[in-house]
Amino acid sequence: MTHISSPVFIPTNATPSAKSITHIIDRDIPETSIAAGPFLAGLDATALATLRRTDFRMRRVGQSRFLCACCKDPVHIRVTSVAESGHAGGRRATFVHDPRLEPRECIFASAETYASPDAIDGRRFAGQAEGARHHHLKNRMCQMLRADPTIASAEVEVLVTGKSPDGTPTWRRPDVLAVTTDGRQIACDLQIASPLLHTVEGREAFYARQQIAWLWVVDAAQPERLRRQGMQDIILPQAGRVLGFDDEIADLAQTDGRSRFHLLHVMETYDRRHFSVSSKEIGLPWAFTLAGFPSGGAPVIARDLRTIACFAALQRGDDRQIYQAFDFLAAGCGAAPWSAAQTDHVQELLVTLASLILGRNIGAPTFADHDVPGIVEHFLRPDSKHAAPNAGRRLWAPLIAKAETFSPKIGQYIDHPDTRTRRLLNAALCETAHAPEAFQRRSARWMTLLRRLFPRLDT
Repeated sequence: MTHISSPVFIPTNATPSAKSITHIIDRDIPETSIAAGPFLAGLDATALATLRRTDFRMRRVGQSRFLCACCKDPVHIRVTSVAESGHAGGRRATFVHDPRLEPRECIFASAETYASPDAIDGRRFAGQAEGARHHHLKNRMCQMLRADPTIASAEVEVLVTGKSPDGTPTWRRPDVLAVTTDGRQIACDLQIASPLLHTVEGREAFYARQQIAWLWVVDAAQPERLRRQGMQDIILPQAGRVLGFDDEIADLAQTDGRSRFHLLHVMETYDRRHFSVSSKEIGLPWAFTLAGFPSGGAPVIARDLRTIACFAALQRGDDRQIYQAFDFLAAGCGAAPWSAAQTDHVQELLVTLASLILGRNIGAPTFADHDVPGIVEHFLRPDSKHAAPNAGRRLWAPLIAKAETFSPKIGQYIDHPDTRTRRLLNAALCETAHAPEAFQRRSARWMTLLRRLFPRLDT
């Protein structure tokens, strides 16, 4: 276990500066305004990184979640380093107004003018050549992949073209682009400097549109860099995991010509002041899986980094972590947020499908670990004795029936002796068949997300 010993998180008793926004409006909370300090102090590092990511996506499409309580303009979270804030004990998060060039009338307004994210990146790296460390690791990674018998080709900084959602041509140059012997592509970007959210989201969205397996890779020999907020914004929302590469793993790969990576797991310590980083070696097939592209046939439950985070939160039964992990995953799928998922019983559906497919209790603490038929029965019961037909959870019965085709053992759970599962499922299917429109509307809202979590729903 490698420990990053420098403090990395905000102190809860930091005094706001004169321009800090003290009260905000959160559109997800019914109160008219809430105190910004206590709200931010209640977030651990994972919650902070996940919230920054989901909020960034909402603001990009003009749906800002947070507003200044004074002027009602959109605001977002900024994380300031120890050196900049002057506070010992770690980084400090505050709310600031969204960038704009025009002056704003607000007691929390700043005279600072703002540039675009691209301009900020340009200033940060103006005149800087590629770092020697980045250049060295990028080329060693390419050499490693070329030597792998499962890789047909690997090149450094190949131009990859595509189109943005509005049809505008766009492009990226991944640090390394490899093609397997069966024609699958995987791109790796080696990130040593701390990136902006604009960069993180832009790259992830581009490769997703091109259907190219893509992974962030960090320098495993410099774990202290992972405490930077830009790195946390990448790593913590994806189950705290990221691929790592260094000379050690490259030398090991030379022994048999098989590509390898470190799988790093970054965890915040209980006091929110440090991070620990554990590492284990993985091969290229696992790397493909973590990118969301399984190396073999489609698994019954997805195992990429974001779905790992979502299922892990369901397993723990931690409502706040479920909400954060789900919103992050939903934003990447273009699905509705957690508030809509609760209304549509999506959390209960995920628990039921996962328990049924895996044959063990997932996030249902009122049931014994082995009581999968009981979990399914609970889900298929009418919401109440007075519930109208086709209401609530039972609308999802067609997906329960679909899961039954995944493997023989699932049918055994539904037909388990001494249960009413089969009868309840058949009754729910009849109700849905009599008025299918409600199920069709609901499945249309959530099917992209459900297929991400359960790839076999496509088969």
